[in-house]
Amino acid sequence: MSNFIELHTELTDKEKQLFSETVNLLFAKTYLVYEREEDRRHYRFVEKNLELFRRYLEMARWSVHLLKQYGVVQCYNMDERNRHNFNLQETIFLFILRLLYDEKRRDLRLTQQVMVTGQEIMEKYLALQIKNRLPAREVMQRILKMFNSFSLLDLKRGHWREAEAVFVLYPSLLLVLNTGDLESLAEWLKERAEAEAEAEEGHAEALFDREDPEGDSDAGPEEEEEENVYPE
Repeated sequence: MSNFIELHTELTDKEKQLFSETVNLLFAKTYLVYEREEDRRHYRFVEKNLELFRRYLEMARWSVHLLKQYGVVQCYNMDERNRHNFNLQETIFLFILRLLYDEKRRDLRLTQQVMVTGQEIMEKYLALQIKNRLPAREVMQRILKMFNSFSLLDLKRGHWREAEAVFVLYPSLLLVLNTGDLESLAEWLKERAEAEAEAEEGHAEALFDREDPEGDSDAGPEEEEEENVYPE
């Protein structure tokens, strides 16, 4: 079996440049998706030279996998380094996108792209009942752009913040959250929702039980200004 140096020597100068670009993309994005136009050239190059990439990456304790059934190339560190830890809001949005991907995929032919609107994402967010209201528009935009950088989705039409925006979802979502992860995450989010509901109920009771120091009734502190919510 050829080693990395032998395989790399066989490449043309142009291919060597493409190899370097593709390795850096894999480190930065984790996934290359055939369905995604900007990834396709790099996906095909990995497919053609898979052993070259495996030999190179394993020296640094990285692994690369070609999942043809999904049209995805996945790269990850064998020692689980360089992992991104999602916060609660990011985890909620990731869960939502995976649910929407599954729902839409069932109604489409294999060659059709999975598309969702900003409105569908917002409605699913509220339906989970983990939070009483939607996050600020800037939060949703930041999270969706981050997922875009990992080749999980693309903005097809509109603006990241708009309810009318259309997004393309990619099968790489199936690798970020597999079926087992999805079930565990659903249970965890349910527990979080119940815990937050109990905490808010306890806080409300405390406000009504508190007495004014001078004996006058007090309905509690001034109501905080709500975050921006999305128009219907």
